[in-house]
Amino acid sequence: MKHRLLQIGISCVIACGFANDFATADNWPGWRGLTRNGISAEKNLPTQWTADEGIRWKTAVPGSGISNPIVWGDRVIVTASDGLQQTELHIICYALEDGRELWHQRLWGTAPTRYHAQKSSMATPAPVTDGKFVFAFFGTGDVFCVGLDGQLHWQRSLAAEYGPFENRFAASSSPVLFQDLLLLQCDHYGDSYVVALRQSTGANVWKTDRPETWLSWASPQLVPLADGRHELILSGSHKVDALDPTNGNKLWTVTGMRRECIPTPIYGNGMVYVVSGPKGPSMAIEPGGTGDVTATHVRWQNNRGAPFVPSAILVGDYYYVVDDAGIATCLDSRNGKRIWQKRLGGKFTASPVAGAGKIYFTNEAGETIVIEGGVPRYRRLARNPVGEPVYASAAISQGLLFLRTNRHLVCIDGLGSQPADSATTK
Repeated sequence: MKHRLLQIGISCVIACGFANDFATADNWPGWRGLTRNGISAEKNLPTQWTADEGIRWKTAVPGSGISNPIVWGDRVIVTASDGLQQTELHIICYALEDGRELWHQRLWGTAPTRYHAQKSSMATPAPVTDGKFVFAFFGTGDVFCVGLDGQLHWQRSLAAEYGPFENRFAASSSPVLFQDLLLLQCDHYGDSYVVALRQSTGANVWKTDRPETWLSWASPQLVPLADGRHELILSGSHKVDALDPTNGNKLWTVTGMRRECIPTPIYGNGMVYVVSGPKGPSMAIEPGGTGDVTATHVRWQNNRGAPFVPSAILVGDYYYVVDDAGIATCLDSRNGKRIWQKRLGGKFTASPVAGAGKIYFTNEAGETIVIEGGVPRYRRLARNPVGEPVYASAAISQGLLFLRTNRHLVCIDGLGSQPADSATTK
C-alpha cells in the first residue's frame, strides 16, 4: 500500500512538472489531459445531456480534424486543416465562457500525406500547452509554436528536413512536454525517429533514429520513476521501447505488440499499460528495466478485446478498453483477468475520458455512454446524443465536457446529476 501511494504521489508531482509547473487540475493541456491518461481530478461533471439541452454553447470549427480540444484557464484551443490537399492549417482559440473566437492563426503545411478522408485529416495530433505557448504538430510534418495570445514564435518542417511521412493516416502522434523539451514520436514507413526540440526556439536537442520501427500512430507517454528519473514510453511495430527523455538513449524493450500501433500507453499504479490491436495483447509492464525485459517485466498479458484505435483508460484498480466495433472490456489491472464485457453500440474512434467516478465513451455517431468507473461491475448512467459524428476524444475542464464533432466544438454543462437510465451487469 505504501509503495502504491508513493507511486501515485510521484505521478501527481511529476505530471505538474510536465507542464512546467503552470498546470492545475482544472486544465486539460494536451492529449488526454494533464497526465495523458484521460483522467480528470474534478468532482462535479455532467452526466446527462441531449443535442439541444445541457449544452452551454456550440460553435463552428473551420476545416476538419480529430485532435482533441485543449483547455487552459479561460481558453479552449483546437487545430484543424482544409484545402485541396489539406495543407491549410488552423490553430483556433475560443473563450471558455461563451465559445466566441478569440484568435485564429492560419498556417500552411509543407508535405501533405495520405489520410482517411472520412475521419482524420492533417489535424489529428492534439496540440499541447504549458500555459504560455501552444505547440501544434500536423500531419504535414510541420511544428508550430504560438503564444497563448495567438502570435507565431517559431515553426519547423520536419518533413522538409527528414522526409515526408509515409503512411495511410498521416502523422497522428501527439507531442508531449518534458522540462524545456517538446518530444515528438515520428514512426512511419520512411525513416522513423524520435526528436526533442527546445521549447523556446524549436532547435533540436537530441534526435534518435528508429530504423527497426516502421509504423505507429501512437503518442509517447512519460513515466516517473521513484529515483527521480523518467522514461519516455513508445509503442511501435511489434514492441514497446523506453528511452531516456533527457538524451534519447534507449533503456529497455518489450516485444509482442502488433505490427500497427495506435493507442497511447498509460501509466498508473506503478505500471505501464499498453495495448495493440486489432486482436492484439494488452500488457502491464513494470518500468525501470534494462535491455530486453519481455521475460522479466511483463506482469500480465491479455489477448482478448484489444482496440485498434481507441486508447485504454485506468480508473482505480480497473483497466477499460473499447474496440472499434463498440465492445467494451473491463480488466482487473492487477492481474489482467476479465471482469466484464459489454457491447456499447456503435463504432468507436475516440478514446474514453473519466472523472468524478464516471467514464465517458463517445462513439462515431456522437453518442456518449456514461458508466460508473472504478467498480467491479458494469453500470450505465446515461446515453447522451450530441447530434453529429464525433471522432475526436473529449476534454474535461472546470466542470465541463468539451466534444469536438466533425463540424463544431461543443461545451457541455449537463442537465443535472441524476442518470437518465441505468443498466447493471456483474
